[in-house]
This record gives sequence, C-alpha cells and structure tokens, in this order.
Amino acid sequence: MIDIFRYHNYRQYLKEYYTEAKRRSSAFSFRYFARKAELPSFNYLKLVMDGKRPLNGLYLKKFIKGLKLRDRQAKYFETMVLLDQSRDVTAKAECLSKLLEIKNRVAVQDIVREQERIYAQWYHWVIREMTLLKDFKDDPKWISKKLGRAITPLEAKESFELLKKLGLLRKKGGRWVPHHPAVRSSDEVPNLAIKKLHESFIQKALEALLTVSLGEREFAGLTIALPKHKLPTIKEKIKAFRRELNEVLSAEKNPEDVYQLNIQFYPLTIGGTPR
Repeated sequence: MIDIFRYHNYRQYLKEYYTEAKRRSSAFSFRYFARKAELPSFNYLKLVMDGKRPLNGLYLKKFIKGLKLRDRQAKYFETMVLLDQSRDVTAKAECLSKLLEIKNRVAVQDIVREQERIYAQWYHWVIREMTLLKDFKDDPKWISKKLGRAITPLEAKESFELLKKLGLLRKKGGRWVPHHPAVRSSDEVPNLAIKKLHESFIQKALEALLTVSLGEREFAGLTIALPKHKLPTIKEKIKAFRRELNEVLSAEKNPEDVYQLNIQFYPLTIGGTPR
C-alpha cells in the first residue's frame, strides 16, 4: 500500500489510499471500507475525502481501524487530521513539528533522514553562509556567540558536522566553504520541513523587527487587489528578483555579516463567493 509518511494532507492520503486499494481489488468500495471501519454511513469515507465531513473523536478511531494503521502510522494520521483542523498558527506549527518528529523515527536510510534534517532548523543554513565571513572560526563556542547565543555550542557543533557530512561544506585553502551538491529527498516530507524552515525564518524576522535598528533592516509590505490570472506572472517576477539579488550579492568578496531575505506573497481573502 501507499506510504503514509509521504503525506501531510490527510484527505489527499485518503484519496490516494482509495485509488490504490481499488486498483488492487475491484471488490474494494466505500461500502466495503465503511463495513471494515464500522461506520454508520456507507459513503462517509467519500464525504471526508471531499471535505464535506470532519474527522474527529470516535470517527477518527474508526478510520484508523479501517485503514489498518498501527503505532507510528496511526499517530501520524491523527496528527495530519489535527494539522488540518487547527485554526491557530501556533497549533499548526506544533503539528508540523510533530509530523517531522514521527517521520524521522521511521527506519529509513540515514542519508535521506539527514538530508531532511537540514531543512528542519534555520541555523544550519546560516552557519553554512557564515563560513564566508572573513573572521569565521569553526569553533562551536564562536559560532554560538556570533549568532547571539540563539543556539548552544552543542547545537552549533552538531550542525557543522551535519553540513560536512552532507557535503554542504568542503575544505578549500585550509578553511571550510559552502559547497553545492544536490540534496534529494521525497516529495512530501521536504515540503513539511521547508514549511518549518519558513516558519523559523519568519519568527526570526519578528524578532528582528523588535530588536534590530532601522539602519540594519528593511521591512515593507504591499496590500493589493488583483485578478487570479496574474498570479503566475507575479510569482515569476518575485523568483526573478530573488535570483538576480542572489547573483549580485553572492559575488561580494568580503562579507561581514549574514542577512536573511524573506518574501511572502499570499491571499488575505477567501477565493470564490462566500456562502
């Protein structure tokens, strides 16, 4: 059957579970699942898949039974449901972290698990970029202090070792510098990890808004109404700007500090006509 750990949207998982089960056996149906899960309605699975019914309490337990999920799989499914139903941003972030934690406990190849870890914490990428600073020292205490003690020396040491192990750092001229290998992993889990990475950098931006002087930061925003067909054009312009800025700034020879540029573009109104 399909690997539940590839998903973070439980409805999508249910849809693909149904498709795969149907492919394996023509006898499988919504009625068959309802009987195995002891559901009162034969089409409840379809209603949940289509977003017309929630999944909680007793029905959640029944679905876990019908899906034949055990231990980590059951906990992962339950957490996906909580992620979907959470309306609070903090609760959603906790669910994302929990999904990653459960996924990383599963016995998979070490290198894949470590490649996914690199996206899970903001400071991995910052430390990698810090190696370009002229006064950089591969000393965990120095790294911790340079980051304002936002991480411990132990975290700095583990991060540096991970970067070396994954080939994201290499020795050149007697010092460590960034390297650019392909970091590969599955389709869904990196999506979760990248969301967590974005969340971490947005949190760092909030801290900077309150603690960094105006001369050292630039915060700006634009609220605008626009037609849906313009979205691809806008997204491409944002990507082009980011690529151009990266090329120009990466050519600098003597960097003194590491900065972070976040770009968020998202809807503030609900699509379609409100009911």
